Amino acid sequence: MSVLLAAYFSTIARLLPMIVCGLAGFVWGKRGAAYPTAFVSTLVTYLAIPALVFHTLMTTPLEADALVLILGASTAALLLAAVLVAGLLWIFRLPVAALGQTAWMPNAGNLGLPMATLVFGAEGLTVAIAFFAVSSFLSFTLGLRWLTGSSGKVSRQPVVWATLLAVGARAVDIESPIWLLDSASMLGSLAVPLMLLTLGHALSQLPRSGLKAGALVALARFISGALVALALLTISGLPQAIAAPIALQMVMPCAVNSYLFARLHGTQGDASAGGVLLSTLAFVVVAPFLLWLIGAA
Repeated sequence: MSVLLAAYFSTIARLLPMIVCGLAGFVWGKRGAAYPTAFVSTLVTYLAIPALVFHTLMTTPLEADALVLILGASTAALLLAAVLVAGLLWIFRLPVAALGQTAWMPNAGNLGLPMATLVFGAEGLTVAIAFFAVSSFLSFTLGLRWLTGSSGKVSRQPVVWATLLAVGARAVDIESPIWLLDSASMLGSLAVPLMLLTLGHALSQLPRSGLKAGALVALARFISGALVALALLTISGLPQAIAAPIALQMVMPCAVNSYLFARLHGTQGDASAGGVLLSTLAFVVVAPFLLWLIGAA
């Protein structure tokens, strides 16, 4: 038992930098201090993350065919999770259309990218970024169609273009100028701390009225993600260096963006907020066990 406790607290210590950043945003929000959420979100979405994606994919030692494999595996993992989520919400007698997006999409941005960096280093970050690009694409297409019946404007998402440009350049052996890579690295360094601060602030502002349904949404998120992660690690045949980071992304909590979609376009905003809040809190508690399950701790 003492060995397990030591391993648990050791992993918690590794997570503390992320927890502190998120907690700083949470306390900031609870104090009622001004936080330009719209500005920061726009800055991260349209500048910092695309720069991080472009720099990481252009400088990663992974070959172009490995990147294509990661993109394909990420797509398959998320589509399988969508089927599982629909079935779980039906079993829980929750509205599948209204809450499917929230239970389906893992927080591969605010939480997934820092976690991948912390646990797997630079190579894991590359896999996580490719996964994030896929999840962003699916969120604005199948995810919005699931929720509203119509898709969003994927062509307006810079992260998609940054991924396509980097993968395309790698495929035909086009090297990026040093000044461009250095600029992308500097801008991309803003992404992780700003995402964690914004996540903490967003959690401090979420309504608490949908906690009962939100608990079931969070449960659907973790069950579906854990089953897909298990399949990735045991029967997918993927190299461990690819399967493990994708599996880690699949067990992330509900994405904050899903709550924003539900609030703007759906009828279950409070339940979606409850799912985001409870799944994030639960993740902090069980993260060491999840990392052990994936074999990353």
